[in-house]
Amino acid sequence: MEKQSERRPESEPVIYARSSEESWLREQKNKQKRAAIPHVKKDKDVPWEQSAQAYRKHFAHGGLGNRYSLAPIGSMTVAKQLLPPLGKGGKHRHYNEALLYIVEGEGYEMHDGVKYPFAAGDLVCVPTYCIHQHCNDSKNWVNVFYCTGYDFCDFLGIQSTEQIEMHPNYRPPENSQILKDQKGQVVGYKTPEGLEIRFGLNEELQLLMDAKKSGQFQGEVRNNYDFYVRTLSEQIRWRQSAIRIIKGNERPWEDTRMGRIKYLSHPNTNSGLLLFDTFIQELPPGGASGKHRHVSEEVHLILEGRGYDFHDGVRWDWDKDDVVFMPVNTVHQHFNADTRNPARFVSVQSRLYHYMGHGGFEHMEDAPK
Repeated sequence: MEKQSERRPESEPVIYARSSEESWLREQKNKQKRAAIPHVKKDKDVPWEQSAQAYRKHFAHGGLGNRYSLAPIGSMTVAKQLLPPLGKGGKHRHYNEALLYIVEGEGYEMHDGVKYPFAAGDLVCVPTYCIHQHCNDSKNWVNVFYCTGYDFCDFLGIQSTEQIEMHPNYRPPENSQILKDQKGQVVGYKTPEGLEIRFGLNEELQLLMDAKKSGQFQGEVRNNYDFYVRTLSEQIRWRQSAIRIIKGNERPWEDTRMGRIKYLSHPNTNSGLLLFDTFIQELPPGGASGKHRHVSEEVHLILEGRGYDFHDGVRWDWDKDDVVFMPVNTVHQHFNADTRNPARFVSVQSRLYHYMGHGGFEHMEDAPK
């Protein structure tokens, strides 16, 4: 330090920086927050909410300000959504990609004006910056479980949801004045305090995205700069042609060291998702999974059965419709408490960690034969 000071011109002041200490304190607070939140959210304890898009139950809420407020994970938003018979959600668009696992019912997605039918057991892939709407064309309810990388895009400064059309049963906050356009369409509302909340397409952002499409890369890549010019064209083409519906009944079951698993999205499979792995796991009557640990966060929706997990030696009981969270670096194993019937759950694991060099599994114990 003395030698460094000798080389410093006298006119340059020295200040004390405490950024490292502040980051240590912040991480300690985050650990305390995570430790205080249960790893199982009971479905019956989570209220339904009405938003501009649909009726939902939020199990892990998006946005950096909500981090570790509902769940011990921070890389994804997790929710359930209901579509009434012959109903639909609000039409919208955002930078973050999204996945929807269809728990029950059938209907279709509208993605940039193209119709994609879905049924129970399917995985819907919503690529980044796609105008989409979830629709129910049956007389039965559609039950959806979904995850997005909202928090990640918020951190990057590109979180922007354009609410283009409200869902048909939308109700503004109490005592608010509904705002309509010249055609009589609802475009927002005014609060009793006079604050105007308006929905609709972001015209400035639309012009920006249209400009990106106008110049497609031609010719050969001659240098490292050309690589990135070509990348823009490749990613635009990928978004336009990406797989939107993965049929669950067409995916194979695999007998792995972790147990019986059916992958819906995976780095080795083609899908419209880049940030999430999704799979179904089945636990035999009275059986268990293997035991492992990974850096990435993971979340389960219990589809059938009852049982429990051990997370770092702590037991967490779960039932059908509950949501189970595995925070970062958690040793976990799953057990079926029913000796007569299998248990099944759908799992979503963040692939962000994989791209950062932390995507592998530490396998500790095989699933019982």
